[in-house]
Amino acid sequence: MSAAAWVAVGALLVAVGWLGLALVGAVREIGALRDQVDALEAGGAGAPTAHLEGGPAVGAPAPAWTISTPGGGTASSSAFEGRRHLLVFADATCRACDDLVPAVIAAAGRGTVPPVAVIGRGDAGSTPAHWRAADVRVRIGSERGDEVSEAFGVDVSPFVFLVDEGGSVVARGGAATLDDVLRLVRDGEGVRIVAAGRA
Repeated sequence: MSAAAWVAVGALLVAVGWLGLALVGAVREIGALRDQVDALEAGGAGAPTAHLEGGPAVGAPAPAWTISTPGGGTASSSAFEGRRHLLVFADATCRACDDLVPAVIAAAGRGTVPPVAVIGRGDAGSTPAHWRAADVRVRIGSERGDEVSEAFGVDVSPFVFLVDEGGSVVARGGAATLDDVLRLVRDGEGVRIVAAGRA
C-alpha cells in the first residue's frame, strides 16, 4: 500500500473515532434528558412537585383565593364551593401554559374535566384573549401579586390542583398537556377526604 493510502486510512480511522465519541456523548445526553422527563412524569425528584414543599398536600384544605378578572371584577374560591374543581396556575409567557389553558377551558366546557379556575400572573388586562371563556364553569383571572401562588406554594407553571367538594386538595401536579390534566383528574377521582368532625 502506498504512503498516500496509509494516510487516507489513518485519517478515516481518526474521523470514525471522533464520530464514535460524539455519538456516545449524544446518547448520554439523550439518556439524561429522558431521565428528567421520566422524573417529571412520575412526579419524582426534579419534578415540579418538588418545588411545592410549602403548598397544600393531598388531603389538606385548599387556601381561599381571589383573582382579578379581565372585565374588572373578581373571581374567588367561593364560586366553586361544594363543587369539585381544578385550579390551573399558568403564565401567559409560558408556551406550555399558552397551549394548555385553551385546551382545559374547552374540556371544561364539554364537561370532560371539572369546572376550572385559571390563575395567571400579572394584571388581569394581560390575560390573553384566547384564554377567556364565557362558560360559567370557567373563571379566568390574575393574582395581584404572588399571594395566591405563595398560598399554594406554586413556583412553576403550568401546575394544577384538583380540589374536592369539601375544599380539600385531592390531586396535584405539573401538567403540560390536557392528557396530563386528565390523568390528574383520574388520580383524584377515587380520593375522598373526610375532615375531622365530619362523618
